[in-house]
Amino acid sequence: MKTIVEAVADYFQDLKEGCNNLISCEQLKEVMKKEEVYILDIRKPEDYEEEHLEGAVNIFWSEVGDHLNEIPKDKKVIVCCYSGQSAGQVVSLMRLLGYNACSLKGGMKCDLTYLPLEARCCDIKTESCEA
Repeated sequence: MKTIVEAVADYFQDLKEGCNNLISCEQLKEVMKKEEVYILDIRKPEDYEEEHLEGAVNIFWSEVGDHLNEIPKDKKVIVCCYSGQSAGQVVSLMRLLGYNACSLKGGMKCDLTYLPLEARCCDIKTESCEA
């Protein structure tokens, strides 16, 4: 297992080599064509229920540490939040722990036209939503 010092050194080496731990929606679409990725949505559960990337797993950002053993280390992990800021913080910690993780640039506010979504379906007449 890596020491904390080794993990931090690796993290900063990645930064020197131009790795910024971000992936755009368009890039993610291309990656998803080539490999299976693990999408981690760290938003509030109710916002995840309204709309999320297809196949995403929801773990609220403050609970990620309690669920690290459920997140695969053998897949690229894409972390998404509202705007990308919280995801960037989670990604930094995950990379220190040895995960191949990156943040969805712009979060769920990015141009989602490139990506498959799952959303709650609403009945416009009654404005009631089905799960």
